[in-house]
Amino acid sequence: MYGLLKEQSLTDESLQTLLCEVESIVNGRPITQVSSDPNDLEVLTPNHLLLLKSKPMLPPGHFKREEMYGRRRWRQVQYLADIFWKRWLREYLPLLQERQRWLRPKRSLQVGDIVLLIEPTLPRNSWRLGKITNVYPDKNRLVRSVEVKTKTGTLYRPVAKLCLLVEAEENV
Repeated sequence: MYGLLKEQSLTDESLQTLLCEVESIVNGRPITQVSSDPNDLEVLTPNHLLLLKSKPMLPPGHFKREEMYGRRRWRQVQYLADIFWKRWLREYLPLLQERQRWLRPKRSLQVGDIVLLIEPTLPRNSWRLGKITNVYPDKNRLVRSVEVKTKTGTLYRPVAKLCLLVEAEENV
């Protein structure tokens, strides 16, 4: 927050609004999938538990033409929230990715895994979920790219652009 606000001056109301926006971003992160249905790609978030709904619906504000100062302050808060979102993606998502080490091989992505797609172009507080339908290993049998089924279609992605959310259940 210090890095975000060090050159900004905010009123008490603007700071409170920004903190609510940041709270919405942090509590909107995916924890796991909602149901065991393989075609349901909805995620469970802390907002589901705290607010009993997936996304909080905050009003965008009601402004009159003569309230230019208030509108400018609201836009400033939205800009700061967007900067926080971009930093959240850049600094939080790499913590979710488990890197392969050449000394000790770890579990590679497998068909049936539920993954989070890293897409910096998505709007704020949007998380795209997918299910791996096919894996493409390299000559060392390490998975380097996968085919992912999302709500809107099928995508081909490198594993560096994915975060494992839920491992596939192994058939015993």
